[in-house]
Amino acid sequence: MKSFPFLSITDGLLVNDWFLSVMIIVFLLMLVVMGPYRYAFAESISAMFRFRNPDGDVSYPFMSTLEYVLVFILACLGVGISVSIYSHDMMQEGFSQVFFLLWYTSLMVVFFLAKLLLYTIVNKYLYKRQIITIKPSRWNCFFVMSFAVAGFLILLFSFAVLFLNIHLIVLLIFAYLMRLLVVAGRIFKIKTTLFKNKRSNSGFIVYLCAFEIIPILVEYLVSGRLLGL
Repeated sequence: MKSFPFLSITDGLLVNDWFLSVMIIVFLLMLVVMGPYRYAFAESISAMFRFRNPDGDVSYPFMSTLEYVLVFILACLGVGISVSIYSHDMMQEGFSQVFFLLWYTSLMVVFFLAKLLLYTIVNKYLYKRQIITIKPSRWNCFFVMSFAVAGFLILLFSFAVLFLNIHLIVLLIFAYLMRLLVVAGRIFKIKTTLFKNKRSNSGFIVYLCAFEIIPILVEYLVSGRLLGL
């Protein structure tokens, strides 16, 4: 099948129609799942960066378990779409871009599921010992919420890159910026909600290294070897 040249607003990148169809489907599904909770998502993200008046608890939309699973997978697809656009020729016919997207998304799902599992195990132990006061399930919902918002924004910017003649390097910078903001917000919440007690500063540092800094280094090393990012 051929590309859709009329969809390009300028003479920017053209895109394989199979890949474009996947992008549109993912975007519409994210709107359907996240749309009813848009105000809750906005409030939750805002709460992540209230540095002067930090909230005493984490904030997240009250979605069902199935909705959280769907939005998590869709966010992985959104990030995978941006990586596919950055690393592949979007004008090439066939399914190679879609296959790469599915492979990369599967890799992301496994990576972040492992991270959520570690969060759950460690947070359950800390919660039982009352080192932290937030239930592990609440922190997992907060984690997925922040990741979903970043994935949705990256997906929107991917559309802009394809059809507004924006250089690919800007997409990479934007994706890294979203990751930086999300991680910064989580670090702030780790300090102000998980580890409120000043005597637990050492625990905060160990927790931060184990769950934020080291996973990022591992992720970038893997991305560098696989994709040259």
